[in-house]
Order: sequence, then C-alpha cells, then structure tokens
Amino acid sequence: MLDQQLITKDHLEAAGVNTANQDIDALLTHLNDTLEERVGAEITSLLTDNKLTDLIALQEQGDDETVGKWIYDNVPELQQIAEDERAILLGELAKNADAL
Repeated sequence: MLDQQLITKDHLEAAGVNTANQDIDALLTHLNDTLEERVGAEITSLLTDNKLTDLIALQEQGDDETVGKWIYDNVPELQQIAEDERAILLGELAKNADAL
C-alpha cells in the first residue's frame, strides 16, 4: 500500500532507540509492516461500504500498483493518515525504547 519505507533508522534514533546493537533491517521491516497495517485499518474505517467493496475487489486481483493508485485517488487524507500513524507508532516505540 505504501510504496516507501515510512520509518527509517533516523526516525528510530530520533525516538531514542539505540540502534547500535539492533538488527535494524528486521526492526524496520516489522515497524513498517505494522505501520502499513494500521494505515490500512484507518483507511478502511473511512470508506463507504461501496468504496470498501471496490477496494476489496481490487485487492483480490492482486495488482498492488492498481490498489495503490485507487487508494491515492480515493483517500485524500492518505498522507496525513500515514504521518499520524507513524507518529503514534514511533511514540509507542520511544516509550518502550529501553526494552529493545
């Protein structure tokens, strides 16, 4: 859904995560997967029933590019949703940074 990695090593360091002894690639993959799930949940909660049906039909076809374009065209708040969810996730991570 999101073409780019929205959480980077720089974001982790800014959140207070010590990246020196971490498997950064695995952590970033996990965080970005989690972010994508959260953004997807937020998007689906905003869609009308008809638009949700359209999106599900596109997803079942398995063409990620078409799905991404549809979301971009039909969810004008996409960028703000992604930024908000990233901030929430990084806040949760910062709160628990010592446990990593």
